[in-house]
Amino acid sequence: MKSQFSFDFKALQLKITDASTNPHMVYIKEHLVRDHTADKPSGRTLFIVNVPPYVDEQSITNAFKEAGTIQSVHFSEKPNTINSNTEKFTVDPCKPSFRVCYLVFKKVAYLQNALKLKELQPMNLDAHIVLGINKFIHEHNESVFKPMELKNRIEIFMKRCDEKIKKEIEKEKQLEQEDDEGWITVTKRSKVQSFARTEKVENKIMAKEKKSKKKKELTNFYTFQIRESKMKHIVSLRQKFDEDKKKIAQIKQSRRFKPF
Repeated sequence: MKSQFSFDFKALQLKITDASTNPHMVYIKEHLVRDHTADKPSGRTLFIVNVPPYVDEQSITNAFKEAGTIQSVHFSEKPNTINSNTEKFTVDPCKPSFRVCYLVFKKVAYLQNALKLKELQPMNLDAHIVLGINKFIHEHNESVFKPMELKNRIEIFMKRCDEKIKKEIEKEKQLEQEDDEGWITVTKRSKVQSFARTEKVENKIMAKEKKSKKKKELTNFYTFQIRESKMKHIVSLRQKFDEDKKKIAQIKQSRRFKPF
């Protein structure tokens, strides 16, 4: 009885050259998922597992050359990983681990041809694979971007950022426009509208400043200030006492009813 894995996948030998005595086994099938992305279209994507770490785009393209024209190659550490479109300025180090590969063909017929293959072509058809000490030297040299290439990547990244910021500013300017009902959307870039200062507004501002300034002044802090405040309080009490005496005298004189 065949297992589910062997039933779904087809095993093929992956060889570096025709003279390779120890070929590596890879397993292929059509990439069938519910949610297909733009980089892995339905009906044209081949799913390959158990891909060795030394295999690159050119190698896998050479291996499936007989099936038809290949549009793109995507490697991933895990299945169904969505590749990020973030611009990178450094080369990711090649991890010595087996990966999965998504091989996108230009036509649906090419995918069907790949599924019918009984043997793969050698990966080193164009002698691009480097082995031994030369392999490590090549990987080190390729891990560093050339100055001009890095400059071009940075310029492209900055251009995209400028375009994004420009679109955001234009969108906010449109929102700040008054609509049919007279409403204006306030955004983080909105400017505070200035107003003309009238005499009344000016007096209010001056009074507020005077009040805040008065709060900051030290009252009854020094000894002479305490003495003066006590004297003023006594004087005000005497004045109030004299005024109250006068009021009582006036009330007595204005009384019309005199029983005695």
